[in-house]
Amino acid sequence: MPSVLIVGATGMLGASLSRRLKQQHPDWPLTVYFRNPQADDWFLNVVGVDRVEHGTFEDTARVRALAAEHDMVINTGSSFDPSLSQAIVDGLKQRKGGSKGTLIHVSGGGNFIDHRTDGKYSPASKVWNDANEDDIKKIDASMLNGAADRLILDAGNEGSINTFIVCQAVTYGVAEGPLPSLGIGYKILTGNAQSVGFVPYVGDGSALIHVDDSLKFILKIVDIAATQEVTGSAESRYYMIYGERVSWKDVATALAKTLHKKGVFPSPEPRSVPIEQAGQGEPPKLLGSNMLMQGDRAAALGFKATARSILEHIPEDLEAHTF
Repeated sequence: MPSVLIVGATGMLGASLSRRLKQQHPDWPLTVYFRNPQADDWFLNVVGVDRVEHGTFEDTARVRALAAEHDMVINTGSSFDPSLSQAIVDGLKQRKGGSKGTLIHVSGGGNFIDHRTDGKYSPASKVWNDANEDDIKKIDASMLNGAADRLILDAGNEGSINTFIVCQAVTYGVAEGPLPSLGIGYKILTGNAQSVGFVPYVGDGSALIHVDDSLKFILKIVDIAATQEVTGSAESRYYMIYGERVSWKDVATALAKTLHKKGVFPSPEPRSVPIEQAGQGEPPKLLGSNMLMQGDRAAALGFKATARSILEHIPEDLEAHTF
């Protein structure tokens, strides 16, 4: 039975993954790593984890040491930070014993935006397919999550550790667990809207996935990693998962109505704006682009999204959140 370390265990994915993993494999030793000790009681007494460790993503020496003590590390904490991924990789390489360590890394579909600024779909834009290893070989540090993905793919191809990457679309839904978490998708959308004072939209569409659909597939990958011989290239263990494709206008409309009802904004209507007025940093890149993923490899493993639309979930998911 593998010992498992979950990094970022209080996040939207990490908390639910911890509980479900312990339910499915109660005999697997499970360690969770997170910052806030207020979550200890829930993990120890509700989930029944075997070990709690506190620290930040920046404490790479601690992460490296913990990774070296475990057979499998699941990083649900950060797909942006290559230094965290490097620490996990280095730790797994330092493991003692005959078997290889395994890293399951959760990445993001922001890698595969087409970098348009008007949000319109272009037939000339590249569609990235997880079944095409040449596509995965093109992932590089210029992409939103590419720096971490690239070093993990390289480590997997070196052969010293086994690697699996699950690249998910913008995630929605409510996190379970002791600490409220909107997840990165809602944080980007609501935080960006608050920064500009309204809910903006630029483009026509993107891809989204409910947290439960994502969790089911990640658990499948965990079982594969634990029970099957790892063969092929690291690129052959890169999976893209997504659910519905929804227009940013429809998402912005539902979000604006909900935030207006909660008293965040005076208007219940979103605004169509040029990308220069859609906020700062990464959010405008997402709002102005299309996320062009095709998950044939994930589908071949049985992935199929079944959750309700984000348009139905937005009012429910944000109901209890204070802005």
